Amino acid sequence: MKITVIIPVKNGAQTLERCLVSIRNQTVKEVDIIILDSMSTDNSNAIALQYDATIIAVVEGSFNHGLTRNLGVQYATGAFLFYTVQDAWLAENTLFEKMLGHFENEAVMAVSGHQAVPHEMDKNPLKWYKRFSEPVTVIRQLKDATGFDKMNHGAQQSLIAWDNVIAMYRREALLQLPFISTEMSEDWVWSRDALLKGWKLVYDPSLLVYHYHHDTYHYVYQVTYSVNYHFYRYFGFIPTVPAVIPLMVRATWHLAKNRELGFFKKLYWVFHNYKSIIARTNSTLNILFYLKTGGLDAISKRYTRVCKTIPQGKQKARDIMFKNNPEYSENN
Repeated sequence: MKITVIIPVKNGAQTLERCLVSIRNQTVKEVDIIILDSMSTDNSNAIALQYDATIIAVVEGSFNHGLTRNLGVQYATGAFLFYTVQDAWLAENTLFEKMLGHFENEAVMAVSGHQAVPHEMDKNPLKWYKRFSEPVTVIRQLKDATGFDKMNHGAQQSLIAWDNVIAMYRREALLQLPFISTEMSEDWVWSRDALLKGWKLVYDPSLLVYHYHHDTYHYVYQVTYSVNYHFYRYFGFIPTVPAVIPLMVRATWHLAKNRELGFFKKLYWVFHNYKSIIARTNSTLNILFYLKTGGLDAISKRYTRVCKTIPQGKQKARDIMFKNNPEYSENN
């Protein structure tokens, strides 16, 4: 069974090769790769060509999380379409094989897995992935679509949660139900609409991709606002304010007891996480204020100011604290 991998890319040279190597190392070999390139100015295209990828140009300023992914469907030749992103990589070589196994049930229209932060020293240690229990595969299907509106928002979120960093679809499913035009949350909206059609979806947390964005205050503020805005717009979900002090205490405790980190790295990551917590809190308070005072119209206007461009995650820069510290090395 042939798989087409679809990856949106913009200036992804720093991470793209790792992504493509993990795809070419899969036990399933009948795989083609489509790169949806938003006019990259680095050598992303050259890297993609080394791994026999087809490059589809996305016109400057026209990228859309939903419509651009639909563009990939038009060029796909596989019966199954796998979506990921330029700064993720597949955790094991049998991932495609395992995903295809779920499609042996002909009623299954899509399969999603779990994204995790790898145990690497340039990535936030507070987010390092560690499995605490055996993963349990969840079959999602609504027998009665009218029951969805009767659920509380927490139950709705658990049901429709979906992730295009690691998701495989039947091509026919995306032809019948394309992604909507949106700047975020196209995967969650698709999942909801698929379930409302009575389709069967599979979430298998044993399927992993590694994925990481290094948080800056501005990036966390933007992403938090964008997620909260789209979740309210499409689903009516109202965010809750993070518990700032408990989160800071927990971050300090877990980092302090991490034996792999020296004092200066612990200090760095403690304040890094404080900054992220404050950014999420301020962004959430901001959207709640505008929602209270002006409703959807007010938060929409604020969204156009906060997110003038779609937030794009970055990797960690080699900052001064790490460079000038004796604990730092280029291998970390």
